[in-house]
Amino acid sequence: MAIISRRRKTKKAGFSLRLKITIAFGALLLAALVVMNTYPAAVIKNQIINSSRSDMLSGVTTLASALESFPYLSAENISTAVTVLDMAQNHRVLVTDGGGIVLYDSQKSSRLSGNIVMFEEIVSALQSRDAFRCTYDESVFCSRAASPILKDGTITGVVYFMQNDTENALLLTQTRRNIRGISLAALIVSGIFVVFFNLALSRRFRTLLRGVDAVGKGDYSYRIEMRGLDDELSNIADEFNSMSSRLQKTDAVRRQFVSYASHELKTPLASIKLLSDSIIQVKDISSEDIREFVRDIGDEIDRLTHITESLLSLSRLDALPPVTLVSCDLSATVTKCAELLKGNAALYDVSINLGYEGEWFVMAARDGIFHIVFNLMENAVKYNKRGGRVDVRISRERSTTVLKISDTGIGIPQNELEKVFDRFYRVDKARSRETGGTGLGLSIAKEWVDNMGASIEIASTYGEGTEFTVRFASADEEVVE
Repeated sequence: MAIISRRRKTKKAGFSLRLKITIAFGALLLAALVVMNTYPAAVIKNQIINSSRSDMLSGVTTLASALESFPYLSAENISTAVTVLDMAQNHRVLVTDGGGIVLYDSQKSSRLSGNIVMFEEIVSALQSRDAFRCTYDESVFCSRAASPILKDGTITGVVYFMQNDTENALLLTQTRRNIRGISLAALIVSGIFVVFFNLALSRRFRTLLRGVDAVGKGDYSYRIEMRGLDDELSNIADEFNSMSSRLQKTDAVRRQFVSYASHELKTPLASIKLLSDSIIQVKDISSEDIREFVRDIGDEIDRLTHITESLLSLSRLDALPPVTLVSCDLSATVTKCAELLKGNAALYDVSINLGYEGEWFVMAARDGIFHIVFNLMENAVKYNKRGGRVDVRISRERSTTVLKISDTGIGIPQNELEKVFDRFYRVDKARSRETGGTGLGLSIAKEWVDNMGASIEIASTYGEGTEFTVRFASADEEVVE
């Protein structure tokens, strides 16, 4: 039920994302269409009005200046000035006296001559102000302009121009229709694009969701094949495939680890069960035999404890955050490990030789450096020959401090050198069980080396011995915390 619920939420989120993309694209397109349908037409309209303003105000002021040169205003001299200046070709021209009575009208059929006209622009001109006004009603630009006629500082009349521009109005109307047609076509094309885009996006999302669902159900071998453009979704698919590959490897390691751990734990438990059953089932068993059985049970318990502790150490290492490196005395750690392993070394008749002098400080984790040194030295003691030797040397190479631990033991075949750090790996399984080895010591050492940013190398000759080399970052002096 949890998986189904999670899957439904994922699908809903995918649909919601597509819807958001569609809404955002639609809003952007709508804004673009609004701008396209208003801005160009507004610019053209303003240009027509400004051109008309400039032309008509220039005309009325020019004619007014010409009429100011006449001693008086009359229909004849006004007509002469209009004809000479060619003012009536594009405009209807009215000229009034100072009281607003029409003295001249270029439209012959007009009945305004001799009548008082008080148009808004004429009233403004009679107040000694140039005036202009333009209106637009989809079919015509109606422009009006007026300018006062001054003589000796006195307003003696007004020049008034009227113009009805249908040509530019038709041009603007046609432009608006063309823009609407283009907008409609753009809207249709964009709608088709959004549909196909959503279908493609939905298909790619479904591909991703199938992969997530498969991995969620434990199929770590599933790989996403993302077809189409090399975009962010393709990058997500690549990262997903990389992640599932890592999960597959991790799961394989986990399964192997569980299998090995179960086997390792089963062996001492089976021995303990067999020994305890022997004590219970054998009649008239002597106290000496009981003590021997109990001693063997104790050995198996010690072995079981050692395996459990090693498994716990590895589990803690797997979940360990990046370690903090501090200055650690490597030489003191080696000396301490040598003291702890003195008993085991004596048991196997192995000598431990420390080939260094003074203090050697390295950057490491305090727990980690102990596990590295102890496991490597313990490994060298356990897999040595009777009467063998373990040599530990410390030296400096530029900014690194080098720890070398070599033994005269059984060695490792060349084709198995890469496996020595694998969990539960043993070169000599019979010898490992005899010495109580779990096959985890070198794995623990390698995990600590990697966590601390150090390095470890191995060189071995089968039948002659093995040498481990660990390189730490050097510390100049001890850091007191």
